[in-house]
Amino acid sequence: MADHESAAPGGHRPRLRDRLVVSLLAGLLAALAVTAATGLLSGRPIGAADNGDGVRLYCGAGLVPATPTGSANWVGGVVLDFVAGGAPCPLAAPSSARAALELALGGATGPWSLTELGWLYAVAVALVSALAAWAATAGQLVRVLVLVPAVLPLANADFARFFLSTYGEPAGLVGAFAVCAGTAAVAVTRPRHRSARWAALLLTAGGGLVAGTAKPGYLPLLLLAVAVCAVTAVAMPGRRRWLARVPGPVVAGALVAASVVPISAALQWQDRAYPGVNAHNLVFTLVLPEVGRAAVDDLGLPEDATSFAGRSYYPDGPSGVPGADRIAADPDGIRAAAWQQLVSHPAALALAVGIALQATHGRGLAYLTARPWSPDRPLPEPESPVGEQGATADALHRWLDGMGLPWLPSVLATIGIAVGAAAGLLRPPLARGLARMSGVTAAGALGLAVVAVLGDGYFEIAKHVWLSAYLLDVVTGALTMCVVSLVGVVARRPAGARRALARVAERAGSAG
Repeated sequence: MADHESAAPGGHRPRLRDRLVVSLLAGLLAALAVTAATGLLSGRPIGAADNGDGVRLYCGAGLVPATPTGSANWVGGVVLDFVAGGAPCPLAAPSSARAALELALGGATGPWSLTELGWLYAVAVALVSALAAWAATAGQLVRVLVLVPAVLPLANADFARFFLSTYGEPAGLVGAFAVCAGTAAVAVTRPRHRSARWAALLLTAGGGLVAGTAKPGYLPLLLLAVAVCAVTAVAMPGRRRWLARVPGPVVAGALVAASVVPISAALQWQDRAYPGVNAHNLVFTLVLPEVGRAAVDDLGLPEDATSFAGRSYYPDGPSGVPGADRIAADPDGIRAAAWQQLVSHPAALALAVGIALQATHGRGLAYLTARPWSPDRPLPEPESPVGEQGATADALHRWLDGMGLPWLPSVLATIGIAVGAAAGLLRPPLARGLARMSGVTAAGALGLAVVAVLGDGYFEIAKHVWLSAYLLDVVTGALTMCVVSLVGVVARRPAGARRALARVAERAGSAG
């Protein structure tokens, strides 16, 4: 991404007016996609029902659900109506999603609707799209197409409906979108496009910060943003070309510094609020089922612990589970020992990551109802707090066995990373940008899957890799458009394309 191409323009530079028009259209189309998918545009909103996680955020904002129980979880629908102005609870989770919720509230008191949060996220998506489009068109207007793979999945209700929820996921999605859009803009511009590169850098860094601080499981997106920023060059005034290497690492360093405090606070909150729960799930839903009896002694668990392999902490709790007291007494030590087991059994770890990627097929999260709750609907009986995706090993594998093409997400991630690594061999800027985008997003999807299984095992795995599903859709779109753009180049200039392919083959041969 720090490639120094010739500064001589290869044609007329787009006029500022044209770039602004394209940017405005990009922002409007992105907002239209989100508001249509969430039903905000039609006045029939859909969202994601609360499974008990939502209270971590809305109680910190002083919101009380307008339900008979004063709670939003498992009421048979999405609670849209709240009462604002209450006292914030002392144990609210630190998250960029809570900051977004408080921004949407704006100090309001009395009746308040969650649709206002949905509109806020739609505006955020529009602003990111407009700024990324302005940056991407610094060389040619057609390069705005590099943003299409990141925007299209936002029209999918499986992703967009979370904008009407009190989860950390919607902030993670907006952050991931900004990282994708910023990376795409970097990939189709040159270091000499100073303002465009600065805009792309700020988008990437801002997106990484928002996503990485939405919830600890999204930390890989922060690391990805740091890496992209660190290798991005921006031409500086004067003849000292080495100065172009300075802005990217400076932004990357600032991003790391800005994230230390909120991430530390989130991790400390996790340890206080759920001591031992994640370690319990890691051991019983992943390590014992995949590594087997050999892990019991190294983890310091009784032999009969294997009879509970595959059962998560929820919904039945740890009562009567052999070794549960040992995990609760030293969750950090047990977690480290469990990770060591997976390192010692790489096949088990690879299988776990493959299952996590396969679980992206379950992006719909059907157990989190999309329809709004209304006062005239009676409260249902309490439901399972995990859905069919992860309460027991049998339920998990029945769900996985019902999927078609279980290997496809892993193949997509592999191809995306490979194409991204080979992007430098492609000469057309748009194709090269799309290839780089596929590599970055595929790495992000893989990173989120790894953190999901290392953090909580297979428990509620579909929800934990939901953001990976979005990134894999971006990979699919980027790879498809990359191929289409290359075919278009060949069709327009067959002789030049043959020479370019010959150069690519020659470079690949010399590299080999």
